[in-house]
Amino acid sequence: MKSILITILILFSVSLSAQEIEQPKMFSVFRTSALAGMNFSSLSGGSVVIEEKANLSSNLFLKLSVGYSTINKKEGYVVKTYGFINFDQYQYYTIGSYTVEEINYDVFPISLGLQYLLLHSTFSPYSLVEIGYNSYTFHTKTAQVYSYGNQYSTIDQVPAEYKSNPPEISKRGSYRIALGVGTTYKLGSGINLDIRYLYQFNKFIANTNQILVGINF
Repeated sequence: MKSILITILILFSVSLSAQEIEQPKMFSVFRTSALAGMNFSSLSGGSVVIEEKANLSSNLFLKLSVGYSTINKKEGYVVKTYGFINFDQYQYYTIGSYTVEEINYDVFPISLGLQYLLLHSTFSPYSLVEIGYNSYTFHTKTAQVYSYGNQYSTIDQVPAEYKSNPPEISKRGSYRIALGVGTTYKLGSGINLDIRYLYQFNKFIANTNQILVGINF
């Protein structure tokens, strides 16, 4: 009985030593990922992402990512405006309106995040969280301007509703928080297929659902 107990303790000790050896040191594992996919808000857009990550433990990774996205937001509001005509001896004000149909954003995000592997296997599911900054530009897609043909000799005669400012589109920097899940699939030695879903909270621009597919190595 005593010899059996000693044998069990030795095996247990060896098992613990093996686990300690298998546990990687912090920042000893580095991976690069390249992904592309679609953004879905009220309209669809596209994304590409390059990310670098390093391990904090065997299951937890710190990651840095940069990318480019298009986010297309469906609108539909009417802007009423006026113009001044100066042609030869004719000088007058006229009114008109147009519809803003879409706002199209070009977004350049940079993010820091954590990725947690739920399982190490051929399929390795994970969860992730990211926080970052969006630099962006935008343009609007409008319907044809419709002029009512009314003419006014002074600015005071122009109806007040045509002199009000249109809804403002923010030009300030945008912050993002993203929550997601995904999985990698082992394709070969050191190469994995990576599939993920993210929901992005974007300040000042549209929130999006994002699906990305790529490889990491």
